[in-house]
Amino acid sequence: MNSFDRVLDALKFKEVDRVPVIPQLTYASALWINRTIRECINDPEKQYKALVFAYKECGYDAIYAGWEGSFNLLANGMGAELKYQDENPPSVQEIPVSNLEKLDEFTNKNIKGGDINFVNFKGIDTNLKLIKKLKDNLNDVPIMSYVPGPFTYVGVINGLTNLMISIIRRPELIKNAMELIYDFVLRFSILKVEAGADFITIADPSSSSSIISPKNFQELGYPFLKRMISDLRAENKNLKVGIHICGNTKPIQNLIESLNPDYFEVDSLVPLDESRKIMGKTCLIGNIPPSDLNQKTKSEIRKLSDQCLNILDDNGFILSSGCEIVYGTPIENIKEMVISSLNHKI
Repeated sequence: MNSFDRVLDALKFKEVDRVPVIPQLTYASALWINRTIRECINDPEKQYKALVFAYKECGYDAIYAGWEGSFNLLANGMGAELKYQDENPPSVQEIPVSNLEKLDEFTNKNIKGGDINFVNFKGIDTNLKLIKKLKDNLNDVPIMSYVPGPFTYVGVINGLTNLMISIIRRPELIKNAMELIYDFVLRFSILKVEAGADFITIADPSSSSSIISPKNFQELGYPFLKRMISDLRAENKNLKVGIHICGNTKPIQNLIESLNPDYFEVDSLVPLDESRKIMGKTCLIGNIPPSDLNQKTKSEIRKLSDQCLNILDDNGFILSSGCEIVYGTPIENIKEMVISSLNHKI
């Protein structure tokens, strides 16, 4: 059974030869080819080298084709300036939209002749070239890529504090903003699919119950996630679409399952067994804390991996980190996740 079949069968709760392993790993791989994160920015060849090295050294089952976070990549493509660092991923240097009532001034710059035309295509183009090269050279390995959830993306371009204030004072302003940026998020996502991404993971961390109430999620983030999943599947019937929301998602997991995603990435804050009780029909991916992968010993990571595998001893599970793996994480700890899966009896 190759990795592609193994992962697809896990998504469908079919029997697999072993539990798939897919670490949420992108820029952290730079260290393992003796590069900094900054050195690989806008260089698809270096990114490819780092990601393929990590994949081959560790033997896991899918590759996340990305570098900077998808929110920041799209914001940069639409004109926001990014701040670059050696050991941390790029971030938006200054919010480009201080007032959501003037959001159209930001979006209109990215329209030409009635069509979407990103004003700064360099970073997006780098990502598309990376996806294409990975797909062309690794046919039996799922190529995955993140895209931003509309609710979180509004917070990236307007500032998280401003987003939280608007939830209380003017929630209709957020809804209008999401409508205005939706087509740009969708176009960004479709470009990744056209480049060869097999799986698209919609990342919507600001929808977490650690940040907003379940009611706010149901009224704001949820409808746009539902629309995105539908629109992406209409674009490509073979595409797999999942969701990633950081932090505590237990209060909204019933809503997430009602979206009918192909998979859900569970943060380490939520015990896997509790998630399974709520999300009995969705393949769960998780959930070793990235801080543990970064700091703990190989033997400790083996124990944590074994715990995850023993908790969810079913066919609808993929072993992973609970969130993005950070730069500086020892590659040996990623290998331990795979070794644990190889030794685990289903």
